[in-house]
Amino acid sequence: MDSVYKINPELDVPIYQQLVDSIRAAIKNGTLPAGQQLPTVQEMTERLGIARGTIKRAYDELELGGLVEKAQGRGTFVRYQPANSSSRKEQAMAAIDDMLNHLEEMGFSPMEINIFLDLKLRQRAEQEAFVKVAVVECNSECLSHMSEQLRHISGVDLQAFLLENVERYPYQLSEDFDLVVTTSQHGDYLAEILPDKVPLARTALRPSAHSLARILKLQAGEKLGIVGSSSRFAQLMYNTCKSYVEDAEVYEPTTAEAEDLEVYLKDKTVVLVPKFYEKYFSAGATELIQNFGGRVIDCYYKMDEGSVLYLESKIKRLLDAKSI
Repeated sequence: MDSVYKINPELDVPIYQQLVDSIRAAIKNGTLPAGQQLPTVQEMTERLGIARGTIKRAYDELELGGLVEKAQGRGTFVRYQPANSSSRKEQAMAAIDDMLNHLEEMGFSPMEINIFLDLKLRQRAEQEAFVKVAVVECNSECLSHMSEQLRHISGVDLQAFLLENVERYPYQLSEDFDLVVTTSQHGDYLAEILPDKVPLARTALRPSAHSLARILKLQAGEKLGIVGSSSRFAQLMYNTCKSYVEDAEVYEPTTAEAEDLEVYLKDKTVVLVPKFYEKYFSAGATELIQNFGGRVIDCYYKMDEGSVLYLESKIKRLLDAKSI
């Protein structure tokens, strides 16, 4: 249970908000069931070593959200309970009755009310028919490549997150997102650390046909250097080259911010960099690549066709469900 009440003072997120997010997630996923008593403000202060006022603010926020209730002299208790389908239906029918009664009192006929309702429902469908998608990857290059592909799928409202930032604060992916897209490499790990059961979609990345064709044309005697913005992407490009290059000499990769980048490039005849490397590299590293005397191959990774078809189908189903 102590894992529910963890905070990280090094994060930019206010301490009280971290506590609110962690407790909210634990309540919503059932770790803290209805009726469970939370530690007192004093107990929480001693446990976490933070100010009483911070704890009180977090508890007040949770109470305003209807997740907890304070019983005078007894403490703070979880009050959130998921509504069952029958009670929600009854509440919905009562709300509709109230609306119809009000419109009839205004003098509108049943036909006019029906026209108004149909118009408003269509307006809402147009405004709300999108799927909020988070894409998560461990390096900025692949994250950008995946995001570019996903933005071409209609109905997607996209946000991109580096895996290291999600690791530091998983709650930024809870509740608001309809779908989290990541690579198969990180899928199981994300499923473990996410506070809520947000649907996960795992995809496979492959070098683009254009990039792969240029890599396959490398010939004996050529010396290939590999430069990435991140060490992870540089290693990914290196692994690809080691799998496909037979004759050329492939050197260990480096990053654009390496102090010896100029020395690294000096004896190479070909250099492999991320597509749109100018977006990732510093001005100095970009100038070195632009002035490189040999060939420059840009490398772009894409979600494979099967992954794209799978995501398009999944997003369409989510859109259809939102439009009902």
